[in-house]
Amino acid sequence: METVLDEVCASCGSRRLPDGNFCLFCGDLLSGPASPVEVVKLPPNPVGAPADKIEYAGFWLRFWAGAVDVCLEAFGALLLTILLDLILRRFGHRFGMDPWNSKVFTGVAYIVILAVGSWLYCAFAESSSWRATAGKRLLGLQVMDLEGRRISFGQATVRHFMKFLSLFCLMVGFFMAGWTKRRQALHDIPTDCLVIRVPAKG
Repeated sequence: METVLDEVCASCGSRRLPDGNFCLFCGDLLSGPASPVEVVKLPPNPVGAPADKIEYAGFWLRFWAGAVDVCLEAFGALLLTILLDLILRRFGHRFGMDPWNSKVFTGVAYIVILAVGSWLYCAFAESSSWRATAGKRLLGLQVMDLEGRRISFGQATVRHFMKFLSLFCLMVGFFMAGWTKRRQALHDIPTDCLVIRVPAKG
């Protein structure tokens, strides 16, 4: 562990925010501005490669993995909404719902199902033994914490909802995976997560 007495990030040289706990440019963890900065060296990952041999997943790998997951989430929500619509068409009149109200309810239901479904899908998949959603697994990616361990369901949940912060920052939070030192997006940094590329077996 190295100690650096400075007002800049020890890894990339960028100026540190007064109350920041991490560098917004490279993603390295920082201590307070008045105290020494501790640069933590990552231990071996679950694949078995040494820390300096870890292949972090860059922006485009994560983009395509995310595209696959979004398609799966949207398709799954659509199937459930179609099923709900069929039920309402058959039994909606018993609850006093006319065709127009049924369509409005179905539209709102699709948004709710998509929002809740995508959260549960990502959180359960990334905290499972797979350490990845279907899209990440397809491209050979895994999510882990800074010590190479499987993340918890709660950690995966926070990471998922932090994606909205990345989205509302004009997508810059997602683009950060292209230039940060460990290819972390904005939603990875405060949750202490890394996305790595797992070497193919054989």
